[in-house]
Amino acid sequence: MRALGKLTRRRFFRITGGLAALATAALRPTKTLANEPNYFEGTDFVGKTRAGRYRDFYINYWQPMRRIDPAQWSLTINGLTERPATLTFDDLKHFPMQSMNSRLKCVECWSARATWTGFPFSEIEKLAPPKLETVGVLFHCADEYKEYLSLDALRHARTLMVTHMNNAPLTDEHGFPLRVICPFKYGYKNPKAILRMEYVDRVTYGTWSKIGPYSPDGTILPGTDHPLEFGKQPRRIPGGEIFDY
Repeated sequence: MRALGKLTRRRFFRITGGLAALATAALRPTKTLANEPNYFEGTDFVGKTRAGRYRDFYINYWQPMRRIDPAQWSLTINGLTERPATLTFDDLKHFPMQSMNSRLKCVECWSARATWTGFPFSEIEKLAPPKLETVGVLFHCADEYKEYLSLDALRHARTLMVTHMNNAPLTDEHGFPLRVICPFKYGYKNPKAILRMEYVDRVTYGTWSKIGPYSPDGTILPGTDHPLEFGKQPRRIPGGEIFDY
């Protein structure tokens, strides 16, 4: 390891001059994510993007992942259940569907509204009932993201296991073929491209919850929102699901 030299007058100005140059560079305008191209368009992969039509509904993934082939996809439901189950893509078509309109609120301060169609979590419980000691589900996703939701949150009347968005099947970007919409929780608590649902007997911190968390259980806090369809004009929110706009 090189020893630290004496801080001479010349060395001092060389160091501080370099820091000033870095500060000046940081102040220069940079290209925003919304103006960057969608590097995944037309490829076998999907990842974070805010380009093109996704300027109106940003896409976040933990890491880029290969697009899911519906013929190869399956959903495993295991953990604390006496009757583990596996579903195929075709199995999803047989659940009773319902729709709701809700706003997805991100901790990055943006939000966007959509109509979601899917089935209640109770349909999963019929196939693979949780044991009495179960308190929630740990979701395992195709991008290696993990997130936990309590049984109370999953059983809430406004929570859906979603297969369609705005009257069309989910796109790869929005979590094909199956995702959760829990509109009173921040976006990171809405796992997508789900591969496995694991019943667990304790509160478990998921991938992003370990980085945050922004509230103890991911419930939206009072503060300021910047809805994309309103030009990000700031709006005060009381906390919980956003109903006012």
